[in-house]
Amino acid sequence: MNRLLPLILRRFARCFGGLGLSVLTPLAMAQSAPIAAREAAPAAQASVSAAPVVMPAMPVIPLDQAQLLLAAQKASQRGDPQPALDALRQLKGTLLEPWVAYWAIKPTLTEATQADFDAFARNYPHTYVLDRLRNDWLLELGKRGDWTDFNRVYPHFIMRDDPQVQCYDLQSQFVTQHADVTAQVFKLWMDQRYGGVGCNSAASALLQDGAMPREMLWQRMRRFYEDGRAKQARDLLAPFLPTGSWRILAQTDADAVRYLLGVVRRGPSAAIANDDQRQYLVLALLSMARQDPGQAARLLQDNFSALPARDRAQIWGRIGLSAALGLQPEAARWYARMGQADPAFVPSTTVLEWQVRAALRAQDWPLVRSATRTLIDQGDKDLSWRYWHARALEKLGHPIEGRALLAEVANPWDFYGQLATDALGMKVSLPASLPPAPLSVVAQQAARPGLQRSLALFSIDLRNEAVREWNFSLRGLDNQQMQGAAELACQQQLWDRCINTSERVTGGVDIAQRYAMPYREAIGKASAAENVNEAFLYGLIRQESRFIANIKSWVGASGLMQLMPATAKLVARKIGLTDYSHDQIADVGVNVQLGSAYLGGLLQQFDGSEALAAAGYNAGPGRPLRWRNMGLPDQPLLPGAIFAENIPIPETRDYVKRVLANATVYAAILSGKPQSLKARLGDVGSPDAMLASNQGNRP
Repeated sequence: MNRLLPLILRRFARCFGGLGLSVLTPLAMAQSAPIAAREAAPAAQASVSAAPVVMPAMPVIPLDQAQLLLAAQKASQRGDPQPALDALRQLKGTLLEPWVAYWAIKPTLTEATQADFDAFARNYPHTYVLDRLRNDWLLELGKRGDWTDFNRVYPHFIMRDDPQVQCYDLQSQFVTQHADVTAQVFKLWMDQRYGGVGCNSAASALLQDGAMPREMLWQRMRRFYEDGRAKQARDLLAPFLPTGSWRILAQTDADAVRYLLGVVRRGPSAAIANDDQRQYLVLALLSMARQDPGQAARLLQDNFSALPARDRAQIWGRIGLSAALGLQPEAARWYARMGQADPAFVPSTTVLEWQVRAALRAQDWPLVRSATRTLIDQGDKDLSWRYWHARALEKLGHPIEGRALLAEVANPWDFYGQLATDALGMKVSLPASLPPAPLSVVAQQAARPGLQRSLALFSIDLRNEAVREWNFSLRGLDNQQMQGAAELACQQQLWDRCINTSERVTGGVDIAQRYAMPYREAIGKASAAENVNEAFLYGLIRQESRFIANIKSWVGASGLMQLMPATAKLVARKIGLTDYSHDQIADVGVNVQLGSAYLGGLLQQFDGSEALAAAGYNAGPGRPLRWRNMGLPDQPLLPGAIFAENIPIPETRDYVKRVLANATVYAAILSGKPQSLKARLGDVGSPDAMLASNQGNRP
């Protein structure tokens, strides 16, 4: 056993011994207690810690109240306020009264008055639900164009994380103060893939007034087309274009080939010379680039080379993006045409990111360097681009600059920090953990009304509301208070809040919080039975469910390993679990047994590759069967990091990175030895290529 695990057990005893709770033996804890590990306090503190810290009582919701609360919440979601209004009379003065009041008023906002909102604000000041209602009410006031009341409410809005409300605020400034907000509205509008009710409203107001130039309208139209939202673009923006534009726009998307061939027959020069006709032509080519990048490339090259350089660059960028998402070998070459057409053109962030990925797949390091440089210069803080820029510098003969940048990125906690550590010739070692937060600090956090409400909501399984209440309550906490709040969550076995809250602590890491290891017996047993690396299993569960045993996703996946019912049934039959029934899927032991068996099967299917197995666990095994062949003909094997970077589905791409980074940390904890993420990732390619590589590496 390494040095971390005994510290984990001793910290558990310290945290809970002072609370008047029975303290389990180390063996019992390792086998049955899903409690985050805690390091023992220094001996010098023993006399102080002997004095018991009085913890506030944890909220308990009686069954009859819980039934009222759940009925009120469900009815409110359906648009029916009556159950909440009825419950409000019975739950006056209780901890969750503010939520009941919110559920009562939310369905009525379209008919509500400013006086109704003001009454709520007086009754429930300084609460999360008041600020949540402010957000909802500001959206309603924006829709009404009631800028007087909007301007009264907006200064008190705390969260300010809704871009649609921000757009309405800019529209209010434009209407009431004649402020020049065009650039701000345009940026927000361009950043929202769907535009959104507030940003569409603000942009429409500026277009109607003539304050937003026609060129900006066409830029937004192009972005809608790039994102596959042509119909939304037509419905929103056609009224600001010449009569008949709606019909032409419909052709440029639904029948782009026919439209483009018609332009070719008539001669492209006339369309290119007319500004509106040129814009329609570019939109049709963007549609074609999304639908069939190869055909779009041929049309652009053979028939429309007279388009302005910026237009051609944008179209080549969308052609490259489509090819990159489809893992086509031509992607990097088509992306290069974007820069050749107009070296000064700066595409959207999505186009740039996929340019990096396509260049990595092609091992085109000059293109990797230029694209990552652009992302960094635009202020993108993602460590991935700094890491890949450093690797490109090394590949292109600039090792000093590359290693300096790698040293800035290197850290033991995340995917690119671990890769940078590997690239510097080191292995991932864990630093000393932060000492535990004093129990007095934990008690202070437990007494805070917002966290009390959150715990009450968790207790009746209103998880979404509980998480929002919890996060809102963390505002303004210092590092020790944040660590204390995380400890409170650990004690309550709210592992997602334990981990996520601990991740907000800066200046050090409480390893036992951030990388909690509950359910040791069940996970260790399943790991051994299915021959699945325990660290990999912990890393996957941490990402799948954050160790929430009873969690259920919107698609029906359940438990620690987020098993779909059909998958669980199939695996149970396969491993001979004859008495399995669906109501067992949330049982920790059964869920981990079935999930580990399924994961073990994926590892066998994918030649032991944890990267491919993780991708298959998240996206289904069929997709990685295709993705593993993403290498070019002359490079059938790709480094695992490049494979992970090129996974086309954003959720799965992020998932694989997080699972493997988690596993690397857990391996360091479990083994007590430095680890290598690069070795864990390995190389990825076709079965034949991986087999040949493995045989070639044998001594």
